[in-house]
Amino acid sequence: MTAGTVTRPRRWLRRPDNGGKGGGRDNNALIGQSKATPYLFSLPAILLVAAILGFPVLYGTWQSLYRAPSLAEDEVFVGFENYVDMFSGPDFWHALNRTAIFVFGSLILGTVLGLFFSFALFRVVGRLRFLRAVTVAPYIISNVAAAVMFRLLFNSQFGMVNQVIEFLGFEDLGWLSDPGLAMFVVIVAQVWTDLPLTILVLLGGLMTVDKSYMDAALVDGATGWTRARSIVIPLLTPQLVISTVWLSYSTLTGLGVVLAMTGGGPLKATQTLPMEMYTVAFRELEFNRALAIATFILILNAVLTLVYVGVARRYEYEQ
Repeated sequence: MTAGTVTRPRRWLRRPDNGGKGGGRDNNALIGQSKATPYLFSLPAILLVAAILGFPVLYGTWQSLYRAPSLAEDEVFVGFENYVDMFSGPDFWHALNRTAIFVFGSLILGTVLGLFFSFALFRVVGRLRFLRAVTVAPYIISNVAAAVMFRLLFNSQFGMVNQVIEFLGFEDLGWLSDPGLAMFVVIVAQVWTDLPLTILVLLGGLMTVDKSYMDAALVDGATGWTRARSIVIPLLTPQLVISTVWLSYSTLTGLGVVLAMTGGGPLKATQTLPMEMYTVAFRELEFNRALAIATFILILNAVLTLVYVGVARRYEYEQ
């Protein structure tokens, strides 16, 4: 390059001259990249995930429209007859009632405990911060193992819970043999397995809250409960939606805890929809009817998720 010569910058390296008015070309366009390019690169992965997740759902839904008179006979297309039989049977409605208690009981207890422990862990300092890592322990234990542990804890003869009750001078209880108490024990066990993720999600939300809001409320004389109720919890709405959707999905589709603890008993007090699906499939050997129940659970879960998101958006708009 000789003296006095000026090299023109390449077009794809030149910054747009907006003149301070935002009228220039987009940076992505200058480097030969449109807004759709990232989606095009992601399209193979999206299609692969959709195929892996979507094919079983579509195949199971299609198979729910068939019925096999016996295991030795071929399937016959019956349309929506499996769904008609499902909705007309008393066992389904009983299972739906038990599922509603199980899901919303777990949601309430899990959300309350999640908020309590996330606030407590947010305030720990120094060497006590290792407690944040300890909260993950229940999540790495399988649901069946956790259910067996709780079954031993609440055993009416040698369980530790009844031993503590007897030590305090009260009469021991038949936790897993009483229809009224069995559902409570199952909810506690299910919440214990799902609580770590709820705590981590809410704790992550707490760490993003701007401290200036808290300082301003403290100057105004707001108490700790008032700050939490009026400032922190509304700001945690996105995280609460995520934890609610997760708890709802986990309890609505969860089978391991109920199956290992009570098997749907006593007297079908814990016969949830997943347990009813298991009973129809592996005890009555009517797999197509079980697929109809599974399809209904999928639709119900999607509807509940839309309801949670809609309520959260409406609440956030009103705020």
